[in-house]
Amino acid sequence: MWQRHLANAFRQGKKTIGNMFNHTVRIAGQIDHAFGVGKRLLGALDPLLQDVGAGNVSRMAVQGIGKYEQGREQVMGGHNQVQAHLSRLRKTVPELGLD
Repeated sequence: MWQRHLANAFRQGKKTIGNMFNHTVRIAGQIDHAFGVGKRLLGALDPLLQDVGAGNVSRMAVQGIGKYEQGREQVMGGHNQVQAHLSRLRKTVPELGLD
């Protein structure tokens, strides 16, 4: 009896965490897309900003995009480590059903 409850709780927890992860990945993809569009837009507008004397705005925007890309690299590195650990768990303990 308690084994069934424990199995149901584990299954529900796994499902909830999976849904949260998928939702987070989708939002992160949207944010990444927005930064990509902003980067291209800044590249197109940079000559105009230089002409009107707003080069400091352009520099600050480039620095901000650089900081975002550094953070993105750190997050992706962490994500890759989690994927590697998950892969090892799947191979080592297939009974957990971490598909």
